[in-house]
Amino acid sequence: MPFRSPVPEYPAFFMILHSLSELILSVTAFAVFLIFFQKQPIYGRLIWGVFLITISITSLLTVFWYLGLEVLSPVVGSLRRLEDTLGPLCMLVGTWLLVSHLIATRFTFWATIGTGTGLFLGLAWFRLNPLVQVVQPLCIVIALLIACYGLLQRQKSALWVVIAMTILALSAKLRLGLSPSAAHDPYHLLVAVSAFCLGKAVQTEGRLLFK
Repeated sequence: MPFRSPVPEYPAFFMILHSLSELILSVTAFAVFLIFFQKQPIYGRLIWGVFLITISITSLLTVFWYLGLEVLSPVVGSLRRLEDTLGPLCMLVGTWLLVSHLIATRFTFWATIGTGTGLFLGLAWFRLNPLVQVVQPLCIVIALLIACYGLLQRQKSALWVVIAMTILALSAKLRLGLSPSAAHDPYHLLVAVSAFCLGKAVQTEGRLLFK
C-alpha cells in the first residue's frame, strides 16, 4: 500500500521538523558508513552497508516526499518496509560477525541478502504488513543477546553494540507508541545516534574493556 501524502496531515512547522530530522539521519548513516566501515573486509562492509545505506536513502527520499514530491510515495513505502526487514537482518548478521570475530564470506553475504529479500517479498506478497513491525524488535533482542555474550568476553565493541541496540529499541518503542507528530523526530535522531554507536563498535573491535 503506498504511503499517503503527509502534506495535508501536518502543519508546515511539523513538516520542516520532520524533513530536518530525516536529513540528519540520512547524512549521519551515510557518514558513519564512510568513516567507520571502510577498513572492514569487503563482504562484511557490504552487509553493514545495506543496513546503513538503506536507512540513508530512505530518509533522503522521505525529505523530498515531505516537500511535496508525491510521486515518491510508493518508493518510500517500499523502502520503509525494506528498511524494517532486510536492514535489521543485515544488522543482526553484522553484529554476530563483529562479536564472534568472523570474516563474512560471499556465501554469508548472499545468504543474508537472499533471506532478507525473501522476507521482504514474502510479507509484501501475502500482505502481512503487521508482521513487518516484528522483524526489527526481534533482531534487536537477538543482537542484544549476542552483545551480552561479547561482554562476557570483555569486548569493548560489545558494549557499544549494547548501547546501540538499547537506543534502537527505544526509538522503535517511540515510533510504535506515540503519535506520528510526536515520535518522528526523536525516532530519527535516536536511530542516528544508534548508527554512530555501531560505528564505534566496529572501530573498537578487538579491544578489551578491562586490561
